[in-house]
Amino acid sequence: MSSREAEARGLVADLFRRESGRLIALLASRVGVARIDMVEDAVQDALVSAMRNWSMNVVPNNPTAWLYTAARNALTDRLRRARFEIPTEFTQEQAADPDNAFSTEAAFDDELLRLIAFCCHPSLTPASQLALTLRLACGLSVDEIAHALLTTPQSMNQRIVRAKRDLREAQVTFDIAPRELVQERLPRILNAIYLLFDAGYLSPRHPQWFRPLLCEDALRLVRMLAAHPLTAEPETHALAALLHLTAARAPARVDAEGHPVPLAKQDRLRWNREVIDAGMEYFSQSIRGDAVTRYHIEAAIAVTHASASSLETTDWAQIVRHYDQLCELFPSPIATLNRVIALRYARGAQEALRALRASDELHAVQDRMVYHATVAELHEALEEHDQAAAEFSAAADLAESDTLAELFRRRAKAAKQT
Repeated sequence: MSSREAEARGLVADLFRRESGRLIALLASRVGVARIDMVEDAVQDALVSAMRNWSMNVVPNNPTAWLYTAARNALTDRLRRARFEIPTEFTQEQAADPDNAFSTEAAFDDELLRLIAFCCHPSLTPASQLALTLRLACGLSVDEIAHALLTTPQSMNQRIVRAKRDLREAQVTFDIAPRELVQERLPRILNAIYLLFDAGYLSPRHPQWFRPLLCEDALRLVRMLAAHPLTAEPETHALAALLHLTAARAPARVDAEGHPVPLAKQDRLRWNREVIDAGMEYFSQSIRGDAVTRYHIEAAIAVTHASASSLETTDWAQIVRHYDQLCELFPSPIATLNRVIALRYARGAQEALRALRASDELHAVQDRMVYHATVAELHEALEEHDQAAAEFSAAADLAESDTLAELFRRRAKAAKQT
């Protein structure tokens, strides 16, 4: 493959990842969601066509419009062969300038929002909502989704096929009232985006512990929701703040060997200030209402971290108070474990270890890598090196990422030698 071909393929792959969801949304709105499988195939045809044409010819001035036109033409052919009616809009668009056809951001975003709401229909489980969102709105392949959600491609394909069938049998469409979108679908949509970001930012049980492309997908979707007049709610801005403030640390959380760098050792000068500023602006918009969601509280914690120039100047007492509120209003073992970590810096490792041992809720995560890594850190801070080594070894055994397993084995060895 020549360098020109490789460059063209990279451009197409990047563009397709960003635009496939909007193309599917726009075309499905034309032919109906009952034919969404045919729409997906047509969009895939457009990708293949772009891969072939752009490597041999000049990349078009408006690549998105080019992809839309190619997908629309492919869909027209598929509809004609299946003897389905061809939408009038398609015939009219074919006579227009393809570089100007449906290239406006507003038109695309309106349809993408309706597609995401369709994927997050209340009749589906959260797992199916996330899988369908990743497939249709983010353009991930079945293999990529299975890889991201720790299952087999066969199981994931069955889940997606079943979700589409359930929506088709229930005669669910893209049509949704604004009130229903905000009150019923928006929390589900935000949860799907939260899970998407989480799957990319830290996956202790995944071979790749950090997958920035998933994080970028989540940021792209939450920015669209925060800008859209129907979904620009305080809860949306809170999630946007949380994800941006967390993503801003990405340049400092991976060392030269690809190992994770804990917060305590990160070079904060490498944090992305532009992304932090965006997160701060989203947070200021999120607190204009009366709502207090878990995203608000977690975003407030992220704001406290981003406002500090170092670990030592961080207001850990404030972070503990935020976690107290989070554990009271939205309890979970992970929130409790994170409160323990904050306690270490606010009141000392000994008190943090006592809180960990006293928590019945943390029994549910004693078989998780993150639990043993936390215990190890506390023992290490107390200079209890044998216990720290044992816990680091346990964390290594539970890590499905080779990178994380190697890191914890190295720390266990260092603890034994201290």
